[in-house]
Amino acid sequence: MKATRWLTIGMFLLAGAALSQNTEQSAPQRIERSEAIAVGNLTDVVAPQYPGGDVEKGITGKVVLQIVIDKEGKVVEAWVTTGHPILAAACLDAVKQWKFRPYVLNNTPVEVETTVTIEFISDPPYVVTPQPLRRPMRIRLSAGVAEGNLIRRVDPLYPAEAKANHIQGDVVLRATIDKDGNVANLKPIEGDPLLAEAAMAAASQWKYRPYLLNGQPIEVETAIRIRFHL
Repeated sequence: MKATRWLTIGMFLLAGAALSQNTEQSAPQRIERSEAIAVGNLTDVVAPQYPGGDVEKGITGKVVLQIVIDKEGKVVEAWVTTGHPILAAACLDAVKQWKFRPYVLNNTPVEVETTVTIEFISDPPYVVTPQPLRRPMRIRLSAGVAEGNLIRRVDPLYPAEAKANHIQGDVVLRATIDKDGNVANLKPIEGDPLLAEAAMAAASQWKYRPYLLNGQPIEVETAIRIRFHL
């Protein structure tokens, strides 16, 4: 009986170790992404210097490089796949200085392997590189989506004057939620003024989880609806 029990325990331990190993192996350390997706995370670009005098010699064309971006967004490997050798050398020096936002997969930064294309042309600006996308400073979300990030709600106090006059109904506020999840600005757009004042006093104390866009917190504009019913 003891031998059977120890055998069973040993089998469970081996199964657990195998499961842990498989889980670790299943988490990718490096993934491949298209150039369009990778460039969406580009933050800093250093343009290659056109090799002296070669623009007059008519050396133009595209250079395509394969690069590896580490978990911090730095280019740690780069090699040329196609392109004129003279132009390629200039591209390698420049691309190794590029910076990207870390690529996040399942809430974990991972290395990314991708391609980048640089074009040398005979007219100004002579060198054409991918450019960082301009990120919006603020985005607009529906009330339902924003409410899904609400982590602290303070209920309004029903104004005594509104109760006495049997005033009820909904108040709609336009709200700005900052990058820390605080309500930074409120403006009533619908509802009785007496109720709106109470709604604003309560909503100004609400707290949200920061809304992330590509892993970065961003300001949000949304609507808040508060109901007052007797």
